Amino acid sequence: MSSKLIPPFAVWASLILFPNLAQAAGLTDDSKFSPLVRCFEQREKPKPPFENLKFTPYPGEMISFIGGTNTFDVQIHPYLETLIQLAYPGLKLKVRNLAWQGDTVFEQTRPRFFFTKAGDKQPGSTPDQRKRLKPGIVFVNFGKMESLDGDDSLAEFTKAYHNFLDQLQTRSRRIVLISPTPFFPVGPAKPLTEKRNKTLVQFENTIRATAKKRNLLYLDLFTPFLKPLDPTFSTDGIHLSKSGQRQAALLSAQLLKFPINAEAALASPKLKSLEQALHRKDFLWQQFYHPTNFAFLYGDRQSQPASRSHLDKDKRWFKKEISLIPDLINESENDIHRYATEAATSISK
Repeated sequence: MSSKLIPPFAVWASLILFPNLAQAAGLTDDSKFSPLVRCFEQREKPKPPFENLKFTPYPGEMISFIGGTNTFDVQIHPYLETLIQLAYPGLKLKVRNLAWQGDTVFEQTRPRFFFTKAGDKQPGSTPDQRKRLKPGIVFVNFGKMESLDGDDSLAEFTKAYHNFLDQLQTRSRRIVLISPTPFFPVGPAKPLTEKRNKTLVQFENTIRATAKKRNLLYLDLFTPFLKPLDPTFSTDGIHLSKSGQRQAALLSAQLLKFPINAEAALASPKLKSLEQALHRKDFLWQQFYHPTNFAFLYGDRQSQPASRSHLDKDKRWFKKEISLIPDLINESENDIHRYATEAATSISK
């Protein structure tokens, strides 16, 4: 599987960015939440943890992925999403990738007013009106890039990690904490692989302990990749390659006990239509979640002529364009569920 999504860096020059949205002027109390948490609808009663720590999706449930570049790449090589749909074809699950390249547990840099209830105060501006996600199962993958600051950063990471989970658990407690994959002996930092992994194992232990303390599912992708460290699983020693993403998906299916033969599933010759539908849906989702030139859409440049129709300045062409995407996503998702059901019947258990 391979596909190319439009990278966010190509449009960042047109965004007004803030390293910490809580410090941005004009935002209301929801700015105290991470933008990753603000993407979800608020809940008076968050969904409870997995019963008996067993990965069991509900029909129609939303599954979200949170993390940095490695997590963003899960949709470029959607092996895990493929296995999720093939393992539970009748549940019609919805999958959304919320990862943003460069995200860490410390900072998730976003455009100003990103998923905030208060918007720009200039005349004619509107707050971010995109529909928020219904919180369901959330996969959280942090720790690898944070570990590059060394052993001394572990305490700071632990505090930030717990703070983030405190926020996230106001939306859902059906959370899967993913361990970082190890550093691999490839790329310019190859000589540092062993040293970096000695530090990273401390972060992995902290994440494991956090999952136990909070009664959350834990997905250990650190230990299996160590036996042995295969340099082909990474592009640069840090990020997973296509084969690395495939292996991570297979391990995830095994550890979470998907009711499917994962190897046979990915080897099925009947996946082409499903793959195409997945890529289309993920591309559309990124256009909606990660829109080009957010400042003109819901940011602080909505009053600019480029944000409006040249024939009627009261009409917001970009806003209307974005509003059409959710229906297109739904169409692709219907295709995904149909193709997954068809393909699943041909896969041996």
